[in-house]
Amino acid sequence: MANQQEIVTKVVSAYKARQNFGRLLEEARFKNTRFLIQRSGRPMAMLLGIEEWENILETLAELADPEYLASIQEARREIELGQVVGLEELQAEVEKARHEAEAI
Repeated sequence: MANQQEIVTKVVSAYKARQNFGRLLEEARFKNTRFLIQRSGRPMAMLLGIEEWENILETLAELADPEYLASIQEARREIELGQVVGLEELQAEVEKARHEAEAI
């Protein structure tokens, strides 16, 4: 999974991208930088690090899964209806269950 640093998108001409391709590769991979490559001021391609690309593919696969989408929709409905448990309440429930299990 990609690290959590901020993703920056830089615009670069195709000519500059060609001249500095090695540096752009390093920056895309290790500094989480995206490059929008333009020719004559028109967007032509994106260069991004492999981890970001893998995350995009994973997200696309999830979005193509009807069961996954249904679970997200159900979770959103539960949140809207207030049918959620806060962290402290969840921790208390876990602790209570742990004590009950130890008593058995």
